Amino acid sequence: MSVLFLPPSAGAASVPDASETVKGIIRIATSAEATAGTDDLTSMTPAKVKSVVDAAVAGGVTYKGTFDAAAPLDLSNAVQGDLYIIDGAGTYQGKTWAVGDHLLVNADMGGTVDPAKIDKIDSTDSVTSVAGRTGAVVLSTADISGLATVATSGAYSDLSGTPSLATVATTGAYSDLSGTPSLATVATTGAYSDLTGAPDVPVLENNFVTTTSTAAAISENGHYAYWLSNTSSITLTLPVQGAGVIAYLTFSNIDSIDHTVTLGSGQFRLSGGVGATSLSIPAGNTRSFYYNSATYWELSSNELNELGDVTITSPSNGEALVYNSTSGLWENSTVSASVAALDDIGDVNTTGAVATNVLKYDGANWVDGSVAYSEVTGTPTLATVATTGAYSDLSGTPTLATVATTGAYSDLSGLPTLGTAAALDVGTSANNVVQLNGSAQLPAVDGSQLTGISATVAALNDIGDVSAAAPNNGDVIAYNSTSGDWEATAQSGGGGSAPSVTVSSPSTTQTLSAPSGIEEVYIYTPSASINVNLVAAATCGSGFKYQIKNRSTNTININPHGSETIDGAANFSLGVQNSSLTIICDGSNWFVI
Repeated sequence: MSVLFLPPSAGAASVPDASETVKGIIRIATSAEATAGTDDLTSMTPAKVKSVVDAAVAGGVTYKGTFDAAAPLDLSNAVQGDLYIIDGAGTYQGKTWAVGDHLLVNADMGGTVDPAKIDKIDSTDSVTSVAGRTGAVVLSTADISGLATVATSGAYSDLSGTPSLATVATTGAYSDLSGTPSLATVATTGAYSDLTGAPDVPVLENNFVTTTSTAAAISENGHYAYWLSNTSSITLTLPVQGAGVIAYLTFSNIDSIDHTVTLGSGQFRLSGGVGATSLSIPAGNTRSFYYNSATYWELSSNELNELGDVTITSPSNGEALVYNSTSGLWENSTVSASVAALDDIGDVNTTGAVATNVLKYDGANWVDGSVAYSEVTGTPTLATVATTGAYSDLSGTPTLATVATTGAYSDLSGLPTLGTAAALDVGTSANNVVQLNGSAQLPAVDGSQLTGISATVAALNDIGDVSAAAPNNGDVIAYNSTSGDWEATAQSGGGGSAPSVTVSSPSTTQTLSAPSGIEEVYIYTPSASINVNLVAAATCGSGFKYQIKNRSTNTININPHGSETIDGAANFSLGVQNSSLTIICDGSNWFVI
């Protein structure tokens, strides 16, 4: 068959070239045009078709093959949609990859790898089989080891070997549990005594004791109170105590009669380690003890007189405790609260003192009084007033006519005074007769030959065995066995003058001067290590104290006088900043207190 192609007739309508938006004629492209693929009006080239298809499927995934995370490929030029399957585990771009995971590029890299443009699709949780089976698996009890032995009925209490609460959870807190029971539902039956390791609940017992009796044995920890009351004395006896008991005892005497508590075994132990098998509870008093779970009932509270080194006998208002080194005890003694006046001293009574009075000892106290001529020893008689000279030597002598030839001298009227009857003159020089002055006072004379009294006692210092020439306010008179005198010294208690305090920063040896009181304080901040030399113990006297403080980091070496010692040692060092030392003298050596 023949086909005849005729040209278009003149005047016919033209057909446009086809495009994406215009229908028309498609001309077959040349080889060059197909390769370039840029002229979509000339031809629909393969390159153009691909670009159109790619645009139509934007965001699609392109499988790129496998990817080894341990030896990764270069993804700097990867584009959106590139997909890799991990065949080598490892860490890449901050993510941990396992075999089977998927790596998907979510945006074009543009020449640089960006971790944010990499998505990880985790495939490690996929189940490959169930109980060794694949496909649509239906399990039976035979498929799981041990499942056949699980009970399908009954209660939890029917099981043997059930775990205790301690083995249910090995970590965490009780508050981590859900549905925890309230305390009311923990135990619904049984008694507290059924528990093991239950805490001890101490007992508290109060007993009134009105007759002589034996108390029940104490076998539990607790507080036991006994109230003692009767119209006559009663005795309460305690038996053996329970082993390991730590109990408290209180004995309260609520009436006006002393009562006694004794022990069936063991001892009461008072302060100072003094033991006793019985204890008197004075009227209206309370004694408290605790048992030390060993041997003794230890005293918790007591009166001073019950202490081992204290003895108090009929104390009076205002008395104080004074240590007696002979007995080794603290004893009650009268101590004046103040010695601003001589009358404040305990054994001195000058309440009625008047002018010219002196202190005289009456066998118990020093009291004020006057001195009678008869109390002076060695006073001359009239016969011994004048031992030489003639009667004519006297001035104002009577005439012979008026001298009585009979009778007694006392019969005469207008008797002459001693000063005008004696052959010696009145005065204070040698061989003169002493005459009282206009104030009825003895003149100032040498009284060293008199015994029992000083020549003048206008001041306390005038007494022969008193040394108080320049006393300080608050000083007291204390006896110094070394000098044999009563001396003015600062008292060591309330109302006395304060000790002298020396504060300095020396750099050389400090040799202390003779003390002026009963105590001295030295506060040093030496700029170098120094020596401090003490005054001789005999000079300081028994009872004198030094207090020395080192405020620096340099060492202070304290050296007693000569061969004297401090606690038996030749010296004592203060080498630590702010350390201090208090030592007291016994008249021969020094001791740390």
